[in-house]
Amino acid sequence: MAVSRVLVGVFLLVISSGFTQAFSFGKDIDQDIHNASQYYQVSEAMLRGLVKMEDGWYGKSSPTGALGAGQFTQKTWNRLAQTPQGQAIGMRLITTSNRGTSSDPRRNQHINIYATALLARLHLEQFSIRNIKATDEHLYLAHNIGLDGLHRALLGRANAEDIRNMRRNGMRKGMSVKQFLAYQGKRYNLHKQSANNLLNLNEHGYVWVTPTSMMQNQAIFWVEPQSAQFVWIEPK
Repeated sequence: MAVSRVLVGVFLLVISSGFTQAFSFGKDIDQDIHNASQYYQVSEAMLRGLVKMEDGWYGKSSPTGALGAGQFTQKTWNRLAQTPQGQAIGMRLITTSNRGTSSDPRRNQHINIYATALLARLHLEQFSIRNIKATDEHLYLAHNIGLDGLHRALLGRANAEDIRNMRRNGMRKGMSVKQFLAYQGKRYNLHKQSANNLLNLNEHGYVWVTPTSMMQNQAIFWVEPQSAQFVWIEPK
């Protein structure tokens, strides 16, 4: 019984410390996100959530070859790099000689973050033209599956290539396009809340269950939310 009590106490301590420590990308990236959001007049909270969800600020590359804080593919990066706005922030083309190497221009996190904010600004302008609701979820989805792919999906006209792209980006087996958009939007919102230090136990209905008696060899007590929905946060 003493062991059980100690384990429960340690478990509570881990949960408590995990939710009180402020999230940070690191001083330089935090500052770049702040400055880029102001420069392009996009939401800093949205941009932090996008960078957190894309999961590349620490150097990770995706199976599709995307790199950097904004997880840019070569196609998207080069298209943006050839615009006057991209050239103004120092974007260089990805070539066969520098792709994936230490000289890959996407590895410059400062420029990558500004490029991410620039793309969000361009998407907002297109949202207005295409009558797409300007939400943080839609901005993330446009970044994730492409502006045209998002537009077709919202119109119920997703094509085979759109579906393949969605599957590469988290679509589960048996999901419809509508379900994928909702699923990906919810995932993004969790990352946005985490990146902006808005997650807390009370928001998600967690309660601590106190046992009425100590069961022999029962070393762990399970904590469940009041609703049937579980929120799983994957450690990095």
